[in-house]
Amino acid sequence: MVMTTSPNCAGSGFTAYMDLPRPDDSDVPLAWGVWGPNDQLGMLNNLLPAKTAAAASLVKTGMRFNLNLPLNLPLGAIGCATHNIRKPPRQTLFKTTYAGLNIRDDKVDDFFLQASTQWDGLTHVGDPVHGFYNNAQDNEITQGVGTRNGIEHFVRYGIATRAVLIDLPRFFSATGQHWSPNGSLVATREDLLACLERQKTKLQQGDLLLVRTGWVHAFREAESDVTRGKLFADRDYSGISGDLDMWEFLWDQRLIGVASDSVTVEAWPLHENRPSLHLAIARLGLLLGEMFDLDALAEDAQQNQQYEYFFVSVPLNLRGGVGSPANAIALR
Repeated sequence: MVMTTSPNCAGSGFTAYMDLPRPDDSDVPLAWGVWGPNDQLGMLNNLLPAKTAAAASLVKTGMRFNLNLPLNLPLGAIGCATHNIRKPPRQTLFKTTYAGLNIRDDKVDDFFLQASTQWDGLTHVGDPVHGFYNNAQDNEITQGVGTRNGIEHFVRYGIATRAVLIDLPRFFSATGQHWSPNGSLVATREDLLACLERQKTKLQQGDLLLVRTGWVHAFREAESDVTRGKLFADRDYSGISGDLDMWEFLWDQRLIGVASDSVTVEAWPLHENRPSLHLAIARLGLLLGEMFDLDALAEDAQQNQQYEYFFVSVPLNLRGGVGSPANAIALR
């Protein structure tokens, strides 16, 4: 594992949210340079080796939970024209023989790296004024030699940490509040804190927050492809707030990021000139994961009243990748 942390990752060198630079009139912080001028990891720097070792000690039973949807979902189940760029993958099987053996090979076309369970890389969203994370400019994102902020840096650093689950449908049901995975409902910072308190879970530096909205469950249980298509195409996903108080919460808790079963993590649609978690990719180096399958994990957490897991993800080692399938698993 290649470690590229700086002294700001530990001890008194941490820069609090309130002390981050605000170089323009928006009052939105810009956390560039916190981990040095050449950093290409962002908030993943909060994950230190001791944290990974401690997280591994959470594994007591050997239970393993796949967090990935099949690569053809959701787009392969909802027809054409549901996304302006992405398509479901097309798989081709090849047959041949060699030395008396039956040989099979295959390829995948239209393999969009963010069309199913996936990470947003640090070049997925740029700030319209300042550029991409840590002052990377568009002409430096080439996917060739020397390209900046590619997903390969996440791979080399390694994503293996403690993940804490927040199950919003169960929390809101237990507290008598309405919730739906669609409808653009917003879970606030206070909601997350109340859920954590209710399940007696404390966040730690280097944690990943797993937020279940119920979207994958609704998609999976839909009666028809037409219903599934509407769940996706209406683009009115419920999720967590993208406002600055959420930025402050995620930053000062020193998390590495947030992954959700929602298509967008945060409530959608976004509104122009308003803060969002997607903008925080550029300005904070926030790690965002979308369309994670958290249903089995949530059932296990409910049954055992345990909400922390050892989480491991291995993105594709693709130079300059804008995103990647998560290839994620949780263990306890």
